[in-house]
Amino acid sequence: MGRPSQELIDFMKKWDVPRDDVWEVHGSTWVVKHKALERVAAKAGITWERPAMLECNSEKGVAALVVFGKLGEQMEWSIGEALIARDGVIGGNYKVTGKQAGYVYAMAEKRAKDRVILKLLNLHGSAYSEAEADEFSEERRQNPHVTRPEDILPKTEFGPNGEPIDNIPLADPGAGRKLPVKDQRPIFEALQKEIHATGSIIELQEWAEKNKNRLADLKPDWQEMLRGVYAEQINGLRNLARGDDMRMAG
Repeated sequence: MGRPSQELIDFMKKWDVPRDDVWEVHGSTWVVKHKALERVAAKAGITWERPAMLECNSEKGVAALVVFGKLGEQMEWSIGEALIARDGVIGGNYKVTGKQAGYVYAMAEKRAKDRVILKLLNLHGSAYSEAEADEFSEERRQNPHVTRPEDILPKTEFGPNGEPIDNIPLADPGAGRKLPVKDQRPIFEALQKEIHATGSIIELQEWAEKNKNRLADLKPDWQEMLRGVYAEQINGLRNLARGDDMRMAG
């Protein structure tokens, strides 16, 4: 097991988060228990505004909403999405087995709130909530299966020429340094934070073009994870834009 980032260590000390409420997956991603984030939010005094629904369809088992949280004068928002993953359902990110009921609205809100908590407390990009994916759940933390990037984030699609579609472009030929993993980790964490900090589709796309060569310093599976983070961010920004259009039209 690797060592948590200094940001995560400081977060755990400041908010009395037990070590057992934090674990590592994929050798680089740290996960915090949902209940621990709820306790921290209450201690910090985070307040919530009424969420805005972007999509809801109980028959299809899908929900997406925007949650707004405030800590002092700081306001943050994030989108939570839940789509039941069953046979014949493409792109599901919320696994429901057998006759188990699927609470997509609750799951979408849980994911959005946890993301806002991490943003307000400056941990977004350094850690994830266990609610983000089934592979993060505490029940699976001892699973010997090595979690792949596509298990927890959108999989990158490539065009016929090998270029990522609607994602961070490939690095220029010759770009990239051979760095030890310990030196790659802070680069990986910084890139995650920069992606999450973008507030518009244009800003995110410009960031991708400007920083594509920095990804070449990372090992391939970390590059793939960052492209998954990028895909998640751009999808969220597009959903937010659609929600704004719907509210303006209404």
